[in-house]
Amino acid sequence: MKLRRWHLYAYASLCFILAFTTLNLKYDRFYRVNGINNDNRALIEQYLDDEEQDYLIDHGIAVDEFIDYITYDQFHLQYFQYYNELKEAKKYASVTDLLNDVNSVVDRLTVEFGSQAGNYFRTLIKNDLFYAYQKSTYFDFDNVRYYQLLRTLYNDDDYSYIVLTNNYVTTLDTEKEDTYKLFKEMVSNYDSQGLYILMNTELKPNASRLYKIDALSQVINDQTFIGGYESKHMKMIENVSRLSYSMYLNEDACNALKEMYDALYKDLKKRFLVTKAYTSYDVLNLEEEASKAGYSEYQLGTVVSLKVNGLKDEEFETTDVYQWLLGHSYEYGYILRYPHDKVALTQNDSCNIFRYVGKENALKMHNQNICLEELTNSY
Repeated sequence: MKLRRWHLYAYASLCFILAFTTLNLKYDRFYRVNGINNDNRALIEQYLDDEEQDYLIDHGIAVDEFIDYITYDQFHLQYFQYYNELKEAKKYASVTDLLNDVNSVVDRLTVEFGSQAGNYFRTLIKNDLFYAYQKSTYFDFDNVRYYQLLRTLYNDDDYSYIVLTNNYVTTLDTEKEDTYKLFKEMVSNYDSQGLYILMNTELKPNASRLYKIDALSQVINDQTFIGGYESKHMKMIENVSRLSYSMYLNEDACNALKEMYDALYKDLKKRFLVTKAYTSYDVLNLEEEASKAGYSEYQLGTVVSLKVNGLKDEEFETTDVYQWLLGHSYEYGYILRYPHDKVALTQNDSCNIFRYVGKENALKMHNQNICLEELTNSY
């Protein structure tokens, strides 16, 4: 009886061993991998080493998440999510380029931020700054929202704005105002070149940079530097007597000038001649008074110099055209920029310069007999 029991135990153990061995031989370690089939199983066994296969199984990664990349030498299974995120953000003609770009960026982020690399990678994708980070070693994640603003002034493949943004933010941080608000203001006011001039030019003594500009009421002089500012809404002066054919003003100022010109002729049957209008920073630099570049209100596109054809500039104030302008220019939003009785405030007594300030400002200045400096101080 004892012998038979021993035989029974031995037989049962042998059956268990045989069954266990058979099951193990038939066991498919990839059975939990979503989307597995014979074709991609063969690819996985061929292209993924044991460590990567374990990673695939342990993390339950679906086959379709990475199978398109698996045959490439640059492929790292651990980066599959990064590949897919960048692929969704931008179409790639070459999978090799996609893999190389992601590998280089993720490797760099890992060195900089360790286990948080994924969060920073997603920040780059979310803000479409992947290539800016890749192309610039000076990328600062603290300045991401500033990059988003300044990049609008540059071509898609020009990443010089990264270094420039860093420098501009550093400069603005010295101001006693909200840095982001100032940055946003200057990006809305300037193009890339005008802004570069504003931020990188050595200022005259006692001068300060103007980041936000009101072209209607801003006083511009040797203490106010506007860099390479240019109005974004320029229009060529037409059907108005002018010294040269191609003369420009801000669109509103240009339209108002034409209305005023026509009204003058209707009342007096006489005309004025525009001798100077918008003048760019570059043109001012070429003139005799190059020191005015960046400090000239003619850059605003709201200022004109006028005269009567055939007379000298200084004779303009003796004409009935001048007298008509004194009495009516405000109706069209223009004012005499430098009245004789305001020289102490304006430091200028030119009778030829008129500036568009808008009808509301012009009416207030006319009724109260104040100059632009006084208007600005009243706000």
